[in-house]
Amino acid sequence: MRWLDALVEFAHDQLGDRELEALWMRGVSDEQIEQFQLGWLDRQLPDADGGDSFRQKYKETPWWLRDVFVLPLTNTLGQVKGVQLRRVDPEQKGYSDFSPHEDEPVLFGLAQAMPHVWKSGALWVVEGAFDLFPLQRVCPNVTATLTNRLTDQVARTLRRLVDDLWLAYDMDSKGREAVSRVFKQHGRDFKLHDVRFPRVRTLDGKGQVKDPSELWEVWGDAQLRPFLKRKLGPYDTEDRDG
Repeated sequence: MRWLDALVEFAHDQLGDRELEALWMRGVSDEQIEQFQLGWLDRQLPDADGGDSFRQKYKETPWWLRDVFVLPLTNTLGQVKGVQLRRVDPEQKGYSDFSPHEDEPVLFGLAQAMPHVWKSGALWVVEGAFDLFPLQRVCPNVTATLTNRLTDQVARTLRRLVDDLWLAYDMDSKGREAVSRVFKQHGRDFKLHDVRFPRVRTLDGKGQVKDPSELWEVWGDAQLRPFLKRKLGPYDTEDRDG
């Protein structure tokens, strides 16, 4: 077994009730926890050969191995090619990516999206990993780019696979700038759809939601699902030829 696969399996087995509840609170279902093989680490790593580059990276930043979710990053073939580490505590912002492979796109949710991409010729993209989960229950052809940039490498790969690209980026200024940039750089490569989310008040009433994850916290599936269905309209099909 490859070391990254062993890491993902080990971390998945470490999930306990506390971590599961934290994932539920962030919009992740039990089915998605299994489907995406989410996991948890707290300093301990699998007893398996390999992983030298991983250990070396986090030897210098050991706090990134303390109480973190492990999100597997995959290529289009479904192989685990990296991981993203996210704090369990949502108040602790930031993340850490580990992916030693630079010869192909490695994204969160790409493997799970591909069967639906092949059928539909369409892909939804979001910025953050936790933005993906509420959308994926309605639009299974979704991946998280983990940034608000559509890199040249990702765009080259998607041109071979995708006709329609749905941009579900954040609604803050940086997210809107990212959408404009994609339209400018790749408007001839794809049929682009700009998915605009309503800026409703956050749960604490201190601001407006800026991304799909925050919108789900306010709306839940009951309101978000019909909203996405309306956005899809005539594109609500997985049949490319339909």
